Amino acid sequence: MPKYAIELSYDGTGFNGWQSQPGGGSVQDSVEEALRALGEPARAVGAGRTDAGVHARAQVAAFSLSKDWPPRRLTAALNAHLPPSVSVIRSAAVRCEFHARRSAISREYRYFIWNSPTCYPHIRPYVLWLPGLCYDWGRAERAARLLEGRHDFRAFCRKVDCPDVTERTVTRAKLTRRGNLVVLRVAAESFLTNMIRIAVGNLLQIALGRRDEAWLAGLLGGGLDRRSSAQTASPSGLFLWNVLYGEKINWE
Repeated sequence: MPKYAIELSYDGTGFNGWQSQPGGGSVQDSVEEALRALGEPARAVGAGRTDAGVHARAQVAAFSLSKDWPPRRLTAALNAHLPPSVSVIRSAAVRCEFHARRSAISREYRYFIWNSPTCYPHIRPYVLWLPGLCYDWGRAERAARLLEGRHDFRAFCRKVDCPDVTERTVTRAKLTRRGNLVVLRVAAESFLTNMIRIAVGNLLQIALGRRDEAWLAGLLGGGLDRRSSAQTASPSGLFLWNVLYGEKINWE
């Protein structure tokens, strides 16, 4: 059976995350419903399990079909049956051994913050809006660098979803500010549940002067759990931005 990968972009506001849930309403459900409408019932495996309300610029999903599809035709056919908040950007034929999640070597997430007394309504659903002006983003920028490297992120994981092994290697963690827009970029091979949003919550405490870099370093040292971290930031500002693979994918 031929196998295909698709690159998806979606507004996660109205979804219960990527992965299928007992009550429905996931992005995966929408993709699989579109496949059934094409006469191709298949399970779509995603590269990352975005939570409820989290968006994606470039989620990757893969599935096997019963016949050959020209990638551009597959893209158009799926988009004809997907809701307006989900769009296939491009498609590709891949080898049978390709796995959207296990074959990925890196995932990048970006978290967007709008720090201003007012906020444009067009971007409001896609940022964390902070109307106060008491944030020291220079402090947060320096602290964000501590996330890079291999650390125990147990204190950055939702307790009910915490696995036995909570060490992860972050290859990039950078916070930048341009005007009112603040962006945290984090890349790693894999992440824990809520890891980025909890990291944002911790950095906000540092930007407010309530915590310091030593406190954040202590959270990364292991031995502490979720109760030691700050509040989980809103899902509205989080995007799965990019997924990289060790093999070339011939997107069309």
